[in-house]
Amino acid sequence: MAMHRTQRSSDLLWMRRALHLAAGVRGHVWPNPPVGCVIVKNDGFLAEAATHPGGRPHAERKALELAGSEANGATLYVTLEPCCHWGKTPPCADAIVEAGVSRVVCAIQDPDPRVNGGGFARLRRAGLEVSVGLCADTAEQIMSGFFHRIRTGLPELVGVSQKATEVPEDMDALLATSGKETELKIRSSKKDCLAQPAHQLMRLMGELGLTSIAIPQDDPLWQTLPIKQTAWS
Repeated sequence: MAMHRTQRSSDLLWMRRALHLAAGVRGHVWPNPPVGCVIVKNDGFLAEAATHPGGRPHAERKALELAGSEANGATLYVTLEPCCHWGKTPPCADAIVEAGVSRVVCAIQDPDPRVNGGGFARLRRAGLEVSVGLCADTAEQIMSGFFHRIRTGLPELVGVSQKATEVPEDMDALLATSGKETELKIRSSKKDCLAQPAHQLMRLMGELGLTSIAIPQDDPLWQTLPIKQTAWS
C-alpha cells in the first residue's frame, strides 16, 4: 500500500511524546495494543492520552474527548493506525473525522485484518492529510507483543534474567514453574495451567488475548517452549 508522507519540523517532537505515552501503558492494556495519541493545533498542545487499562477507551477517543471542539482543524499524532471497525466501541477513524481533525500523523499501520490500512483509507476519503511511517521501528518495538499475537495467534515470550516472582511492569503476565505446576500469573488476577503441553499452553495464552509474557531464563520452561524472544534487560 502506498504511504503518503509529509513531515513538518515539529512532527518528531510530538510523535516522540505519543510514543512515550504508549510505552508507559505497555503491559496494562491487553488484549489491545499500547497506543499513545497527542493532539496539536497551531503548534500548540491541546490534549494527549494513552490506551486505558483493559484496552478501553482507546487513546484517540480519549484525547479527542479532552480536546473537545478545539480538535477541529488540529493535527493528531498517534502511534498505531486508528481502528475502522465496530467492536465494543465505535471506530476511532470515524471519531477523528467527526471531530474535524485536518491531519493525522501515524507511526505504523495496524496488521490486524480488521484494520490493515482501512483506517487510513477512511481518513483519506474524508479529505484528511495522512502521513505514515514516522518512528515506525520504535512503535513496533513498543507494540511487539500485540503484533506477534496478531501475526501468529500466540503471545510473545520474553526472557527475564532475574528470578521474577511478580509480573514485570511492561509485561502482561509471568509464566513460571512452581513445583510440579506451571503457573501463569496475570496482572491483577491469577490463572493456573497445570502440566499442560507447551503448544496447548501457548494457545491458551493467545486465546486469553495476552500479548507479552515474561519467563525467567533459569526456568525449565525457557528451554521447552517453542517460541523465544530476546531476553528483556
